[in-house]
Amino acid sequence: MPTDDGLGRKFLGSAGWVLVEQWSTKIVSLLLFAVLARLLTPADFGLVALATSVIAILQVFVNSGFSKALIQKRVLEPKDATTAFWTSLGLAAVVYGLLVLSSPLLAQLFGQPELQSVLVVLGATIPLAALSRVPAALLAREFAFRTLSVRTMLSTLIGAGIALPMALTGFGVWSLVAQALAESAMAVIVLWSSTTWRPTFAFSTASLRSLWKTGTSLLGIELLDALQSQVDKLVVGALFSVSELGIYSLAQRLGLMIQELVSSVITRVSLTTFSRTQDDLQRVNRIFRQLTFATAALSFPVFGLVAVLAPQIVPFLFGPGWDAAIPLIWIMAGGWAFAAVAMFDRSALVGTNHADAALWLALIQNVISIALVFAFAPFGVLGVAFSRFARVITWPIRLYALHRCIRLRVWSYVWQVLKCVIAVLPAVVAIAILQSTPWASVDAAFWAFAVPLGALGMASSLAACYLIADPGNRRAVRIQALQLFKRRGESRA
Repeated sequence: MPTDDGLGRKFLGSAGWVLVEQWSTKIVSLLLFAVLARLLTPADFGLVALATSVIAILQVFVNSGFSKALIQKRVLEPKDATTAFWTSLGLAAVVYGLLVLSSPLLAQLFGQPELQSVLVVLGATIPLAALSRVPAALLAREFAFRTLSVRTMLSTLIGAGIALPMALTGFGVWSLVAQALAESAMAVIVLWSSTTWRPTFAFSTASLRSLWKTGTSLLGIELLDALQSQVDKLVVGALFSVSELGIYSLAQRLGLMIQELVSSVITRVSLTTFSRTQDDLQRVNRIFRQLTFATAALSFPVFGLVAVLAPQIVPFLFGPGWDAAIPLIWIMAGGWAFAAVAMFDRSALVGTNHADAALWLALIQNVISIALVFAFAPFGVLGVAFSRFARVITWPIRLYALHRCIRLRVWSYVWQVLKCVIAVLPAVVAIAILQSTPWASVDAAFWAFAVPLGALGMASSLAACYLIADPGNRRAVRIQALQLFKRRGESRA
């Protein structure tokens, strides 16, 4: 990645802080998640998953695409941020009010009386999030990911410090609600104490129109994303028991945590990077191919190994009572891997001023994804899980849009992804065969079976990915590794 304008150095520095944040927060979250799974019931997790799905859809209307519009806009006027802030805060007040009024109806619709109070209390995260979005967007625009990382790390620790004692003392579902509220409140405190920006009372209709032009497309994209990402949980909650939803949400949450560890380290800084290079499509293409290769080389081995070792991982992490999550992980793992690789598509389109194309792409693939959920719902929770994997059928549509907008060489791109799939197959097949041996069911099978085979499988897969990669990707890996080691040495000095 060229560094003549300092972009490569900023990217690596930002990615380094995001890496610290993601791994530290996700490890804390995973440990807390594992402890809470042993203290709470699947029904507790299912109830919060249902409320969170409703709120996640409503959050989209509050943001209205303004955060990403502030990042993407080439020249930011002084009134842009203030206008976005007051608009988001006003929308948050309206949306939260509507949620409170409609909570009895939603509780009746899903047949869960306790859902009403959970929605009212957990819904307070809507105005709290509105207070955070504009400061966070301004920091992201300037590659200030150190502050954003500190925000996330502190929020996670505070949330864990509140949720765990509450769960231990019998608060049940409310420990999960308190965790979410504490994390949102701490995010507001850290962001506002870390930036000098403050909103004025000036409101510009011209700024609103300018942001709305990009924000409308982004709002449509984010709304469709929210619907397709939450519809499976809403369908499971409506058609099946809340305990089944809890087990389903546990499997999906585990996959999401891993997906964020694998890809969001780079995804979070990719929009800013593509926006800064939008006038050089050749450079955009090179960066895009390098990012997707690096993510594919990690995601396919990680998700392949997590799936094949799920019989040992799930009981070790979450204890008894969660074995029904294992076949769900088997089914969804492939979809998670492809989703991690595809996370850069939108950043590339939006960052190169093709937000409309990103909207149409999101419309087509999300409508298909939602339709798949309803098509497979009659086959039970496993059918809903399969619908998540089946979303890969939209991949050719994504490739067509990328070819038209950023001149992506499709077959070269597809081949580099398939190489990563091929690289992990030997390890996955070998471990699947070993699962039928007595070794897989020995005492402490996680440590005696999963850990050594997982480490060996990961090392062999990464080595194979590097060996079969094209020369350009191998060179990029070497250069970025050297730059990271150099930065590490400078920091120590």
